[in-house]
Amino acid sequence: MPTTDRANPNPTTPLSVDPPRQRPRTIYVDFAKLESSPAGTDAIHAYKPAASLKTSGRTGGSGGKGTRVTTVEDEVNGLRVNVQDAARAVLTWLASVTQHDTDSNLDRILDRCLRPSADASEVNYSALAGEINQSLNMDLSAKRVQTAIRHLREAANSSKASANGTTKAIDAQPTMTQRFDALYAKLQTNHDRLLHGLTQADHAFRRAMAHDVLGVLRASASRLIDRSFGEGIPQHVDLDATRQRFLVFIQHAADRGLGTDDSSTLNEDMAKLLSALRDHDGSAEADMQLVVTGANIVADLAGPDSLPGLMARLNILMVGRPMLETDFFITQMLTLADAAGQLIDDKPTRAYMGWVRHQPNDRQTPSPNRVRSYCLNNAATHILQRLHTGKLTGAHWFDTAQQCFDTMKKHDRGFQLLKTTEAIMLCVLAELTDNTEPARDFFNRLGRDKSLDLLCDLRKFDNSDALNRLVRRGAIAVHPSLKGQLLVLPN
Repeated sequence: MPTTDRANPNPTTPLSVDPPRQRPRTIYVDFAKLESSPAGTDAIHAYKPAASLKTSGRTGGSGGKGTRVTTVEDEVNGLRVNVQDAARAVLTWLASVTQHDTDSNLDRILDRCLRPSADASEVNYSALAGEINQSLNMDLSAKRVQTAIRHLREAANSSKASANGTTKAIDAQPTMTQRFDALYAKLQTNHDRLLHGLTQADHAFRRAMAHDVLGVLRASASRLIDRSFGEGIPQHVDLDATRQRFLVFIQHAADRGLGTDDSSTLNEDMAKLLSALRDHDGSAEADMQLVVTGANIVADLAGPDSLPGLMARLNILMVGRPMLETDFFITQMLTLADAAGQLIDDKPTRAYMGWVRHQPNDRQTPSPNRVRSYCLNNAATHILQRLHTGKLTGAHWFDTAQQCFDTMKKHDRGFQLLKTTEAIMLCVLAELTDNTEPARDFFNRLGRDKSLDLLCDLRKFDNSDALNRLVRRGAIAVHPSLKGQLLVLPN
C-alpha cells in the first residue's frame, strides 16, 4: 500500500479540498450464490413494494402447483434480528424491479448484478447493493446484502425440507477459516514440491520471481484499497516484462516435471497468473485477479509462512476486508503479526532482506518487524472503529487494541502510524468512559501544529471517516483555532 508524502500546510492557510475518495470499483468475490428458492422466483411475483405485501392464491389445477401466498414480513420474521432490515430491503427491492407495470430495466440490472460467466447465478454483491441503495435510498454494504440473501436461502431451504417431510440436514458450507486453512495447506504442498524439485541455481530465480510477483500484487492491492499506506510499493509495473520472466520460470518447472502430479495445483496457479497478467485492462476486476492469483504464486514460490508469503496474505485480507467478518479479520491479522515476529531472527529471512537491500527503491520490502506493525495496526484500528460504531462491545476488545498498540510502540517506534493510532485509541476511550483527560493531554503535548499534521495523516491513511471525525473533534476541543483550517468531513 503506497506511502504518500505528508502534508505540511501553512498554519495560516486553510487546507485545500482533498480529491474525492476513490472507492474500489466492482470487485467480484466467489461466496454464496443467489439461487432459485421459495423465497426467490416462486414467490417473488407475489411481493409488492408496500407495507402489506400479501397476494391472492392461485391454483394451477388438480395436479398443478399453487402460487405461494406470503408477505415480505412473513419471510423475514424468522431470521435473526440483525439480518431482518437487510433481508426486508432485498425482498422489497426485488419485488419492485420484477413488477410488470414498472419501468425497471431488467437487462441493465442483470448486466450489472450478475457476474459475467456461464453460471447465471453468480452474483456481484457490490453492484447489487448499489442498485438496492439507489432504489430505496438506503446505505447497505455488499456484505450485509450477501448475508441477508444467504439467510433467506437457508430459511427457504429449511422450510422446503420440512414441507417435503424430510429431515435431511442442509449441507454446511465451509467457514472462511476452513477455506483459508485448506488454501494454506495447498500452497504449502506446492512450495514443498518446488523446493525439492529445483536445482540450487533455480532457487535464486525462484526468489527473484516471487519478489517480482509480490511487487505486482502490492501495486494492484494499493489501487483497490481506499486511503492505503505502505512502503516500497512500485508505482509502475511492467506486466508484460513480468509475464515474460514468469514464462521462463514455468519452462524451468516444466523441464523438471514439477506441478504435474495430482497432489499439486502449481500448474493451475501458474496458468491463472499468466492469464491475469495477459488480460489486465486496468479495471478493478483485473487488479483483483492479480492480487488473488499473485498471492497464490508468491506462496507457492516463497512459502506461505515466508516474509513474501505473509505480505501476500496481508494484502488479500486488506483487499477483502469489507467482505470479511470482524472476528475473522482480527484473528487473521493477529496470526500474521505473530508469524511476522517469528521471522525477525530467522536466518533465511535475514538472507532475503540482505538481497532486497540491493534492489532498486521501488522493489524494497518492509522488514518482518514493520510487517508485524502493519498487521497489529490493522487489527487495532479495526477494533476501535467497531467499538466507536457499537458493532463491538466489551472492555476486552479495547484491551486487545491497547496490546496491539503497546507492541508496536515497544518494537517499532519509527512506525509512522503510531501517533494516528494513539489518537484514535484515546478518543475512542474518551467516548467509552466519558473521561476526556487522556485525549486532552495527548493533544496538549502535541501542540497545535503537530495536531494539525496528525489530522492530515489521518485523512490520508485511515479509511474510516467516522474515526477521522471523532479525532478531529478531540483535537479542536483542545485547539479551537484548528476548526477554521480543517475541511468539515461529510456526516
